Amino acid sequence: MTITLYQYKPHMGLPNASPFCMKLEMYLRMGGFEHKVVALKGRPASPTRKAPYIRLDGKLMADSGIIIDHLERGFGHRVDGKLTLAQRAESLALQRMMEEHLYWVMVYARWVDVDAWAETDAYIRMILGLPGPVAVVAVPMLRRAMRRTLHAQGIGRHDPDTIWQLGIADVAALGHWLGTRTYGFGDEPTVFDACLASFIGGIVRQPWSNPLRVATAKYGNLVAHFERMTARYFPEFTG
Repeated sequence: MTITLYQYKPHMGLPNASPFCMKLEMYLRMGGFEHKVVALKGRPASPTRKAPYIRLDGKLMADSGIIIDHLERGFGHRVDGKLTLAQRAESLALQRMMEEHLYWVMVYARWVDVDAWAETDAYIRMILGLPGPVAVVAVPMLRRAMRRTLHAQGIGRHDPDTIWQLGIADVAALGHWLGTRTYGFGDEPTVFDACLASFIGGIVRQPWSNPLRVATAKYGNLVAHFERMTARYFPEFTG
C-alpha cells in the first residue's frame, strides 16, 4: 500500500505552512505509512477542493482529521492505539480548539494583517502558479473572499485587538495544559502532538511579527515541543 499525499510546497522553514498539511504528513511519518508527496500547483482536486488530501487504493480522500481517523481505524491504530477513551476525548477537544478557533486567528494573521500581506501574497502566487498579470487580479480577489469568510465565521467581526486576544488565550490554554510534559499523553507522541506542533510552528516560524507570535514565543514549553517533534519527524528541517 502506498499513499499519495497532495499538499502545498514547504514554506517559512516549515515542512508546510498549512498546519493541516504538516499535521497529516507528520502523522504518516509517525505511523510508518509508506507514502509519496505531490506538491500542488493550482486549485486542489480533492472532493472538498481543499488540501491536504490523499489517494489511497485509487480513491481520493480529503480532510486531515478524516484521513487520520480512517488510517487509524483501518491499520491498527498505529499512533493513538494506547490512549484511553478519556484521553481520546481530551485529545479531540484540544485539537478542535486549534483547528476550529485558533486556526481562524492564524488566517487573520496571514490574510488580513497588513504586516503579513506581502509574504502571503508572494506565497499564494507561488502555489497557484499564476502569470503575473493574472495574479495581480486574482490574489486580491482571494484576499477579499477570505475577509468575507472570516466575517461569516465570526472572528472577522471583532476589532484587531480582540482577535489577537482570542488567539493568545488559546495558546495560553495549550501552554498551561502541556506544562512540563514531553508529549501530550505519555512517553510517545500521539496525533495531538502532531497537531500541536503544526499549529505552534505555523505561528512562531512566521517571518513577520504580530501579537500572537510574540505571545506564543513566551511559552518555551510549546516552542520546545514544536522543535522536538520537528527534529524527530522532519530532521531535514532542523539545524
